[in-house]
Amino acid sequence: MTWDNMDPTTHPFDPERALDVVREVVYSADPESGRPGGAWSSHSVARGLAERYGPWAFGWYGNVEENPDAGALIRLPLRDTADDLESQAQRYTNILLEWRSWLEDLAAVFAASAPDADADAEERQRSRERGVAPLVALVVERTGAGELWRGPCTQALAWYLESTGMAPEAAEELADDVVDGEFRSWIAPDAETVERARHTIGNHGA
Repeated sequence: MTWDNMDPTTHPFDPERALDVVREVVYSADPESGRPGGAWSSHSVARGLAERYGPWAFGWYGNVEENPDAGALIRLPLRDTADDLESQAQRYTNILLEWRSWLEDLAAVFAASAPDADADAEERQRSRERGVAPLVALVVERTGAGELWRGPCTQALAWYLESTGMAPEAAEELADDVVDGEFRSWIAPDAETVERARHTIGNHGA
C-alpha cells in the first residue's frame, strides 16, 4: 500500500454514511463462502470495504489487536460476535473510523513538514529530517510502543518519505533500515535515538 492509495486528502469519505456502507458489506454474501461477510472473516469485510471506498479502506486489516498492550494501531476486538451481524457492523464501523482518523492524523503531520512544491533536492532532504520526530511521537502515542509498534512506525515513515517525493520502494527500504536499526519493541525511543533516526533519514542520498 502506497501513500497515494491512503492519502485522505485525495480520497473523500463521509463518516455519517459509514455505518450504512459497512452494514451492507457485513450482510452481503462473501463471494468465496456464500456466507455473510461479517460472519465469515475480517478479510472478507476489508475486501468489501476496499471495493466501495478504495484501497485505503483495506489498510486497517492487520492493524487491529485486542490486547491493549500489544502496540497495534487499533485496539478493538473482532471476535465473539460472528453470528451477530449488527454488532459486527457497529464494530467494523468503529474500526474503519479509527483507521480513517489515523490517516488524517498522519496527513496533518506530513503537511506540517512538507517541502514547497518547487523545493530543490537539499530542501526535500531537510524536510524529511524535520518530520521524523513528530511522526515517531505520534506513532508512540497511538501504539504505546508495545510489542508490535515498530510495524506501524515503519509504515508511517515510509508513507511520510513518499509524501516528500521519494519513490515507494526506496521509502520502504529506508524506513525498514531506520526502524530495524534504531527502535526496539516495548521501548519508546528517547531523544537521542530519534535524533539518530532523523539524521539517517536527513542524510540519505546526500
